[in-house]
Amino acid sequence: MRPSQSAPHLEHLTSHPHFQVVLKILKTLREQGYQTVLAGGCVRDSLLGITPKDLDIATAAPPEIVEKSFQRTLAVGKAFGTIVVVEDGHNFEVTTFRKDGEYKDSRHPEAVEFSDIEEDAKRRDFTVNALFYDPITREVLDYVDGVQDLHACVLRTVGEAELRFGEDRLRMLRAVRFVAQLGFQLDSKALKVIQQDHEEIKKVSNERIFAEMKRLLESNYAAEGLETLRKSKLEADILPEIKDVQLELFSNFMPVRSWENGFAALMLLSGTSDVEPRLRQWKVSRDSLRKIQAQLEGCKTVMNPASTRADRAKVLGSEHYADILTLAQGFLPGNITIIEGWIQEFLEVTAGTGNLPKPFINGQDLLSAGFQPGEEMGTLLKTLYEAQLEGEVSSKDDAIEKLKSLALT
Repeated sequence: MRPSQSAPHLEHLTSHPHFQVVLKILKTLREQGYQTVLAGGCVRDSLLGITPKDLDIATAAPPEIVEKSFQRTLAVGKAFGTIVVVEDGHNFEVTTFRKDGEYKDSRHPEAVEFSDIEEDAKRRDFTVNALFYDPITREVLDYVDGVQDLHACVLRTVGEAELRFGEDRLRMLRAVRFVAQLGFQLDSKALKVIQQDHEEIKKVSNERIFAEMKRLLESNYAAEGLETLRKSKLEADILPEIKDVQLELFSNFMPVRSWENGFAALMLLSGTSDVEPRLRQWKVSRDSLRKIQAQLEGCKTVMNPASTRADRAKVLGSEHYADILTLAQGFLPGNITIIEGWIQEFLEVTAGTGNLPKPFINGQDLLSAGFQPGEEMGTLLKTLYEAQLEGEVSSKDDAIEKLKSLALT
């Protein structure tokens, strides 16, 4: 029996910029007698009123047939039944319905057996990810009560949670990430299994863990996801730095501007000053490490009552000013007056341009005045520029007079 239900021509699918190309791929395989549908997250998101990022295709056609049916293909996942079809300059994954064999490495099945659509649904991780949509008949094909779980806002495994999580240990963290993305509640049975087996996450590579944490921190319901991370006991294995953080406070920082912004907020809440060990473990890029460190230092500067106008101006004149203000606002919920004061002060320093002014005195000026290159020159230039930002000097002549007084001392 093929469970199905009538569905509208899901507008978040049909309005997707690649839908017509995908429809062409579907029709090409269907005309040869192979059932072909849209599958997984794109169906889930469309039913939730969310525009999907990617449109994935599932088919009864064997990989060899898929390869022969299109002019350009890439066999990057052929061993697992996936062929990438290249159409109109874009890549589309077309995966043959399959049944997975035994998982021995807690990541990949040892082998796959091509099967039918129902078996394919039963090998997937969560019910809401095991839905299919036929755009020709406008039917949602649901073999695992995924639509029911969508309506109930529950994240439930397909079949026994012990089996699903045992196959791929990363699915424990993926469950938490989906809570953060969808705002769903994690099924109690699934939560209990993760709590029992949480230490098994140590078998998963740091790169895969980071990929999930990055997506979690970028999600609309990141605070709920972090709460589930704690309830599941995965927090101790993945991000122990936040064990004492009142996670409800994280909501004050939402929406964060990026995963780096969200991570910086958590580190500020936890009082963690050295973030490099964790980010190095996750093999985060140097650029992201630099961004996070700049945001942490910038927020600490503007929030410090002892900081000067020059200190704050340099922070707000940096490329990270918006991220830093997001962090500061998270610590000052409902008190926008202070932040408005910083911005007004910054505009005064920049004469309304929004750009930090050029120094009145530069290195060439000091060389012309007889100073020798070295540490003393650097100190003088810094002191003069800070005096300029503080409003103590308002012209090059003022700066020269200030220089003379500094030289005398």
